[in-house]
Amino acid sequence: MELQRDQEVVESFNYGLPPKDQVVKQKLLINFSPLEAVDPEYPAENSIMGVRIDFVIPFKEFIVGGVFSQVVHVIGRQVKHQSDLTEAEAKELIQPLLKLIERMVYEVTEIALDKPGIKINFSSNTK
Repeated sequence: MELQRDQEVVESFNYGLPPKDQVVKQKLLINFSPLEAVDPEYPAENSIMGVRIDFVIPFKEFIVGGVFSQVVHVIGRQVKHQSDLTEAEAKELIQPLLKLIERMVYEVTEIALDKPGIKINFSSNTK
């Protein structure tokens, strides 16, 4: 599958203390949305997909969460529904966003905690 990716967008990213007397559950919501081309000369054989990840990752001392997204152009193939993608293709579409989450969690926790950052790894779930 040939892809052309727009820049990843960090719609929101939060680092904070967990609420007292409340359990925060981990969340990882992934959404694929076919988008319509606004350019009438956009190649009809290509597709545009919006990829979006909404996440919350609780740790003992803090919580991180956010929403990251990216527009991806699928070259030479029509994708109208998420079901048009194989599991491997879906994983390929989300990989850059997962890497960005990993990097931001590491960098922010390194600064906030004044020690080596917390490493999270989505790769075991995405290969």
